[in-house]
Amino acid sequence: MLRRLTGLVRVGLGRRLAVATVASGGIWVAGTLATFALGVVLARSLGPTGYGIYGTAIAVVSLVAVPAQLGLPLLATREVSAARSRSRPAEAATLGIWFVGAVAGASLILAAALWLAAGVLPLAPALRPAIAAAAMLLPVLALSGLAAGLLRGQERVVGSQALDVLIRPLLFVAALLAWPRPFGVSGAIGAQSLAAAAIALVGLALFFHRTPLGRGSDRPHLRLWTAAALPMMVLEAMRALDGSYGVLIAGYAANLTEAGLLRVALASAMIATVPVSLQNIVVAPFLAGAHAAGENRRLARIVAGSTVFMTLAVGAVTLVVAAAGQWAIPLAFGAAFAGAYWPLVLLCFNQLLAAALGPGVILLSMTGHERIVVQAFALSVVAAVVTALLLTPRFGAVGTASSTIVATVLRGAILNRVARRRVGVSPSIVGAAGLLRGGSARASQL
Repeated sequence: MLRRLTGLVRVGLGRRLAVATVASGGIWVAGTLATFALGVVLARSLGPTGYGIYGTAIAVVSLVAVPAQLGLPLLATREVSAARSRSRPAEAATLGIWFVGAVAGASLILAAALWLAAGVLPLAPALRPAIAAAAMLLPVLALSGLAAGLLRGQERVVGSQALDVLIRPLLFVAALLAWPRPFGVSGAIGAQSLAAAAIALVGLALFFHRTPLGRGSDRPHLRLWTAAALPMMVLEAMRALDGSYGVLIAGYAANLTEAGLLRVALASAMIATVPVSLQNIVVAPFLAGAHAAGENRRLARIVAGSTVFMTLAVGAVTLVVAAAGQWAIPLAFGAAFAGAYWPLVLLCFNQLLAAALGPGVILLSMTGHERIVVQAFALSVVAAVVTALLLTPRFGAVGTASSTIVATVLRGAILNRVARRRVGVSPSIVGAAGLLRGGSARASQL
């Protein structure tokens, strides 16, 4: 298997993937450290309850940002990559203009609605100002997500990652340092809004600098883009709900303190999510390009290498977290957050399962099977939410973290079956091992 992976790196595809993975990996490591340090600052400054309020407000705005983005960031990655393979820069430019206008308009409308809702809905008094402050974060958060999707479509995965996972938290820290003390929950959200606005402006400028406007229009593609955007939007909604329901349910079914503990566990578990998120982002344009070119063998090799890398990396991280987390969490966040250890272990184990099941979500999304992905996400998230509602009142953040495993196993089983039947690729570690062993056997016969 290792010989097969080494052979993959020697060819052009393998070298490009390896360079993108290593470079993005360095950025993700630095960005994860910056984000972790930022979480430490926020947790120590706001305390468990204040951090729970902050986490709840961010979870709400993250969910509302999904309809604001209209499913276009992921669609932008696929369509810009396909336009590049067909050598149609004017199509990519037209796509960027229409997508930016659509996201800007939708996000401003929803931001106004969120601000009004914060004043009229029967919310806890402490949540009202936090959610009202989060309304101004919505448009810039939506546009920064679109900018990242457009840049990834240009195979500028390293640049998009540098903006999103490294420069954004650094700008967030800089804004917090400049904010009047004590900054409180609303101040933290305001500083995050400034950082996201800067990222959105820079990302869009980089995209249009590389994709100058050409003559003509690609209006006939708007109908196709609209048809594909709806399932993409539902998919992103399910992904956002998958990442946010835990904090919301912990705050509702338990209390805001349990929500704060879960928020710390989620922030700490980012170290385990890095390999999975990194590979999904790195391989997305390569998968779209291979599918558009009809190169199924290349598609399978990309998926196999990605699965093996994710499983080994997340497995190593999970072992380290299990061994060191019990003393590291109180040391970093304070003794009040010691209860975040077991939720953190469960979240890391969940990421290990996700890695071993392979990049089924991004594989099917990049090959035109996004509707199946939406269905799988919907079923798995509903199952996880029901599980969380049953377990959280009794077990708190531990019960909420346990529900994520239900979602991962159910979703992975569905997507692996569909990928084998529709695409002819088995994304799981079992399928990857079989492909790599078969490739090594053929190479030895030659």
